[in-house]
Amino acid sequence: MNKVEDKKELIREAAVQIMSKQGFYNTKASQIADEAGIAVGTIYNYFNNKESILDYIFEVELKKRLGYLKMMQEENNSFWGKLELFLDNHFREIRENPSVGEILVREKEFPKKNGSVSINEYLTRIPQGLEELLVKAKEDGEVKASVNTTVIASVIFGGIQGLVEKAINSDLDMLVNGSEQMIDLLKEGLT
Repeated sequence: MNKVEDKKELIREAAVQIMSKQGFYNTKASQIADEAGIAVGTIYNYFNNKESILDYIFEVELKKRLGYLKMMQEENNSFWGKLELFLDNHFREIRENPSVGEILVREKEFPKKNGSVSINEYLTRIPQGLEELLVKAKEDGEVKASVNTTVIASVIFGGIQGLVEKAINSDLDMLVNGSEQMIDLLKEGLT
């Protein structure tokens, strides 16, 4: 990473910590600066406003998830193995940094009011990636021919979001075998 990327990442990490505790609307740039150990003005060298910091948080997380989806597509594995790999990676990320999970769950409503590009992409591109996997699974006979891939991809994404929200609010250990439980449930209905 270069110096600019290092500073942006420092600000992002500080914002994650503060926003996860206080929520986006209650977070002030001065609090993020204090957490990062920088001057408030430094934030504005890298971000236009607090909204662009939140957008960047989702951008980073989206890139990670899309990386997992790409890695899965390159794997010579069944649909179920690929889906489990995606879920394992996503849930591991949340267990390792529950503050990020808190933001991904709670602040996803932000774009409806403010048009955040990265949050909208997070909420559409991940289900699209899951749908692509389902289409291939359908072609390969791994799931029922009657499966509506758009609906099921949305159900899977919603299930992921719901499980993360429950785990964040009560018990992160739910994510340890969450992928296995989701796969078992989906196999019952889709095969």
